Amino acid sequence: MELINTILGTPLGYIIYFAYQLTGSYWLSVVVFAIIVRVVVLFPVSILAHKNSIRLLQISPRLNIIRKRYSGDKERLNEEQHELFKSEKYNPLVGVIPLVVQLILIIGIMQVMLNPMRHMHGIAEDSINFIFMGLDFRVIPSIFSPSPELIMLLLSGGSAFLFCLTTNALSPGALSQSDKTNNGMTIFTVALSLYLALVLPVGVAFYWTTSNFVAIGMVLLLNVMYNPKKLAPEALAATQAEKKSPEELKKERELNKKLKAREKQDAAKFREVKKELVFYAITGGQYKYYKTVIEYILENSETTIHYLTSDPDDSIFAQDNPRLIPYYAGQRKTISLMLKLDADMLVTTVPDLQSYHMKRSIVCDDIEYVYVFHAATSTHMIYREKAFDHFDTIFCVGPHHVGELRRREELAGLEKRKLIKAGYDLFDQLLLSYVPEAKNDKPVILIAPSWHSGNILETCIEDVLDALKRHGYEIIVRPHPQFTKLFRKRLDELEEKYAENTKQGEIIFELDFGKSSSIFESDLLITDWSAIAYEFTYSTSKPCVYINTPMKVMNPNWKKYGLEPMDIALRDKIGISIDTENIQTQLSDTVKKLLDEKETYKERIHEALSEYIYHPGRSAEAGGKYIIERLK
Repeated sequence: MELINTILGTPLGYIIYFAYQLTGSYWLSVVVFAIIVRVVVLFPVSILAHKNSIRLLQISPRLNIIRKRYSGDKERLNEEQHELFKSEKYNPLVGVIPLVVQLILIIGIMQVMLNPMRHMHGIAEDSINFIFMGLDFRVIPSIFSPSPELIMLLLSGGSAFLFCLTTNALSPGALSQSDKTNNGMTIFTVALSLYLALVLPVGVAFYWTTSNFVAIGMVLLLNVMYNPKKLAPEALAATQAEKKSPEELKKERELNKKLKAREKQDAAKFREVKKELVFYAITGGQYKYYKTVIEYILENSETTIHYLTSDPDDSIFAQDNPRLIPYYAGQRKTISLMLKLDADMLVTTVPDLQSYHMKRSIVCDDIEYVYVFHAATSTHMIYREKAFDHFDTIFCVGPHHVGELRRREELAGLEKRKLIKAGYDLFDQLLLSYVPEAKNDKPVILIAPSWHSGNILETCIEDVLDALKRHGYEIIVRPHPQFTKLFRKRLDELEEKYAENTKQGEIIFELDFGKSSSIFESDLLITDWSAIAYEFTYSTSKPCVYINTPMKVMNPNWKKYGLEPMDIALRDKIGISIDTENIQTQLSDTVKKLLDEKETYKERIHEALSEYIYHPGRSAEAGGKYIIERLK
């Protein structure tokens, strides 16, 4: 305590002593002390924090996009946030400096107020009036022994509440945060103020109350000096638009309550039942990657399939088969279910086993973990380097997967996994669904990008549409469902900009993802790095234009493998790729060339199909047979 007093109490004591010499009144000296501390010590720090918060507000729309895009990928989310903060020179730690300084000062102020005469440097105690309006600044109030000093609890808590209201309404930091976060900070600040007023002398509570009112003035002044509504108007409008209404929040709470109850019930059933075979999916859309394999197993064995999904609206719940049993569990609950899994085999299309929420069981060490690809793309560029290291068996789409995974085993010193020549389930479904349509009255161009950062809709869609319109095409823009979910505002802007073309039937924004007729009926696809390119070309034998937006690279070491990724190798075999800066000058002629040479490209596509896909049309049999045999 003596050290604390020396470091903090003594310097602050000199300020109190100076203030008392200046005013001749103890309570006025506390007021002057609070002003000096706030203006001289905290105001420069507050300016720094305020400007830093404005920077956060300015980048908040981009930050929200990152948080939405990588909400299920904490490592990538942290990486992207760090890169954004670094490039925009925003430091999240700066915002807490004023609070930290305040808390440190409180420790010193405690020393001054608990031992006031120690810091008055010879002034006689009987010459100092410690009482103001009937309140003794040396007394620690007690709720068990009521006294007038208890009024300081109300003043301390009330001033803190007013300070928080002002901050929440004007501070750029608060404006960039959710109401839930701001409300939490308000509760914390008020609770801290009440606590300090209850356990420390009245003088501390009086200082804290005065300091809060001075702080309110500082917030108002900072708002005049650096007004966030003037410095970041667009970002502020976007942030406010993102906030949910009280009604929306209420509905969200009610839904979460129902889902929690449902999850608890399903998780209990999943734990209790004896399981041989388990399939796991994060989203409802992943069932299509298992569909024909599951159907083959049900038709050709007596095996019961337990299907665990983290999507409460998964279509699996509409299936009516007593041997296909669905369960719902959110990703957090899935962690514990996976750790205590007791089964013979788990099949999933979720990579990164052991890296994130999906871990191998700690109660059963002989489970066979099987990975099923949800795209025909290469394994060593768009996936993390260790994405498949902990799977026992991998259903490979084609020879490129086998080569890439064996190369990974060599480089990482891994034991050889079972690499099954399984083919591509979804491709087989598309082949069965595709019926060649009659020739379109005019060429139909489908634009279907990925939803990852830098996709066509984010970077160059206007250039693409402007290069194609008024050339006699019907242009269908089909965004990725996830992009539609996260960035609806961007689509609204595009629909408004091309409203006249939409009225004329030249440009169509297709947002109904329940049907895939446009994929089959289109004459040409334009995409970026989306796996839909392979699904389109392989099922329809029609070519594709690839826009060279920034590549999705999750493994920075992919070049060390010495293998050209399929994603790059096939671009100019089954279509033509164009750099973004050449869209306006090359796209129109490229589209015309591909439409005129469809038959030539059909042969190329068939060659690629035989080179890159195992067992076309028979992947269900290949995968289903393996699973049935392993479970015998």
